Amino acid sequence: MQTCRWNVAVFGFMAMLHLSAFLATAQEASTGCTPNGNKFNLAPLKNAVGQFDESVAVLPGAGLNGADLVIGTALDTRPLPPVGFVGDIMADAIYVQRDASDCGADLEGELPFIVTGDLGSFEIFGHPIVVADPAHGAFFVADLRYNGPGLAVGLLKTTPAILLNTTQCPNGTVPGTGVCFVQAAQIANYETFSTITDLFDPSIAVDQRTTGTGAGDVYVASAQTNLAGLNEPTSVTLSACANNMEVCSSSVTISGTDQRAGAPWVYVRPDGGITISYVNAVKVSPSSPLDIRFVNCTPGGAPHPPTCAAPVPVLTEDQPTGIPGEVQLSPQNINPILLESPDPMLPKHIDRLESDDTTVTTFLVYDRCDVPLYAVGDLFPLCPKTDVVVTSSTDGGNTWSPIQKVSDAEGQQLFGNLALDASTGTVNIAYYSTENDPLKTRMQVFLAQILPGETTAGTPQQITSQLYDGALGGFNNTESLPGNYLGIAAGGTGTAGQSVVYIHFTGSIADGIYNGVTFPVINNLLTRFQY
Repeated sequence: MQTCRWNVAVFGFMAMLHLSAFLATAQEASTGCTPNGNKFNLAPLKNAVGQFDESVAVLPGAGLNGADLVIGTALDTRPLPPVGFVGDIMADAIYVQRDASDCGADLEGELPFIVTGDLGSFEIFGHPIVVADPAHGAFFVADLRYNGPGLAVGLLKTTPAILLNTTQCPNGTVPGTGVCFVQAAQIANYETFSTITDLFDPSIAVDQRTTGTGAGDVYVASAQTNLAGLNEPTSVTLSACANNMEVCSSSVTISGTDQRAGAPWVYVRPDGGITISYVNAVKVSPSSPLDIRFVNCTPGGAPHPPTCAAPVPVLTEDQPTGIPGEVQLSPQNINPILLESPDPMLPKHIDRLESDDTTVTTFLVYDRCDVPLYAVGDLFPLCPKTDVVVTSSTDGGNTWSPIQKVSDAEGQQLFGNLALDASTGTVNIAYYSTENDPLKTRMQVFLAQILPGETTAGTPQQITSQLYDGALGGFNNTESLPGNYLGIAAGGTGTAGQSVVYIHFTGSIADGIYNGVTFPVINNLLTRFQY
């Protein structure tokens, strides 16, 4: 089972980043969305702790007084009520902006327990992730769950009517966030400990159609470690849940014969087809190449599961930034701490309908090493220069364009993630870059856009000006907690100047106070870009 204890190596690296910030000129906290984002939580700066692995979703104009309604999620190291600090499990936290204009949180809280009639109560287990459903006016939040017999992905739903009702869902740190969700909740991809030993990498997507088989269904993909002896294989599963949360389908395995599959990412095409990308390690080795796979599924309509084709290859990456811990099936005599990479390769994709109303272009981004990896023994491979790259397909993933760098800048470009503004057809790619730091260690947030009808990213735009510390985090002593790390959401009306991009990320814009001494604190931050 996953825990959230940091490994010593990552903690030491982060401490060095903190020290560089402490020796630099004192930083001032931003009071607005730009240029540097705002602290997207309600924690006091005294004895503040960090948040990591962010995601974000937006319903533009759905908040109070026409403001955007924004939900972010993250792993939060605070003992948030009502669960508090359970063992060494971080809080699966949500943060909501409903009427602010400064990218600040109006409310926050720990995700609630999920209680089912036949399987009992499910507690939090990590990796919260959120997605918006503009076609049906809702948000869906998923995270990992466990009970005595097994593991699952928990699925919760909320609506603008609930989130804007301050009597039902009050401002501040909500002691029981169950009041901020619809009463019905679901458990998906449930497996008992008699069949699996771990569950990880949840991903969710919603079918935005209002008619047709599966219209409105919510799809949940996750990876799992299967029981099969010394080197346990990993696989990827998918299930469908009804939009009203009344029922979920059984899960189906979509990773075929792949034995080291992980990091799934699910999306729904405008025609209702479900697409999933994931990675598979070629061999049992810390420096193994990674195969990127792509799967097409046809909706069955919950409670019927989707029907999925066999995985097709996207490419084999010989220079991955790092192998996700869950697909690294190392022999038992290898210390798993040494297999960690601060930037595991986690491909993500979207599907864009083109102007002919027929062609669908799939864009896939991931981080790769710009040079051959360097590894010593059982240590994870070292990558001195990372890039964010993009590739695209117009035939359902059967063929893909050559990879292109999103940026040719110096330094590190990492944690790339993308979001589609369906109102304009603009693909937004957000990432960290160290290009402006003389030592190439401290980061700023950049955004590159692929314009409607185009397949090549334009000149990147610098979103934040301040150099941040501590983008890395959420690691433990056995594996990295997989996640988006940097969350991005986009939406608009289709009119120029009325589209927004929200980026939810880890950074340091203010000093915490510890025993009377100021020291930079890592927070989850939110910023907005309008175009």
